Amino acid sequence: MANTIGAFDFVIDISRARVIGVRERLCPGCKSDGEIDGNIRLLKEDLDAVALQMKRAIHEQAKRPIFTKSDTA
Repeated sequence: MANTIGAFDFVIDISRARVIGVRERLCPGCKSDGEIDGNIRLLKEDLDAVALQMKRAIHEQAKRPIFTKSDTA
């Protein structure tokens, strides 16, 4: 995930895509309103980036056949 904090990612399988947290601590400790707002903004941007990646992956997966010739032989 370029240009994100890498707090979230996703996994995809044949039935659905899921958001996962890749870090236990999502942001550092905050001492002010500005720090809270800044860290939450970064988390939102990270989730937005993951949403775009998930949508792209779902659309790519929909273009592929579920079974290939070798699967049925």
